[in-house]
Amino acid sequence: MKIQFDARLVDFDPKKTMDRFNPRFNAAQKWLDNEVLKDCSPFTPFKTGMLDRSGPAGTTLGEGEVVYNTPYARRLYYGTHFNFNRTHHPQAGAQWFEKAKAIKKKAWLDGADKILKG
Repeated sequence: MKIQFDARLVDFDPKKTMDRFNPRFNAAQKWLDNEVLKDCSPFTPFKTGMLDRSGPAGTTLGEGEVVYNTPYARRLYYGTHFNFNRTHHPQAGAQWFEKAKAIKKKAWLDGADKILKG
């Protein structure tokens, strides 16, 4: 992020600033990223397991972004051109994050808040 200030350009990294003033922030973000991955798993389509494993493999805990990095992840997430096999994950379907969030959002917020408050 760049901010114009007194005709000078200042680089500002919100994450570094937040980490500097609140060391618990990074721990809470890592915890939240991990919980999202764990809680999305039952809703993630599973044929060979590659998509489900790509979440933890493509995500850097603490960055605040969960990434499923298979070539077909986007197509399955948005539910186009697929036939879900529910043998391994009976609740699997499109938009697995939204499904997990509908159930776990309060627990995610409460858990992160608990870590932030110490």
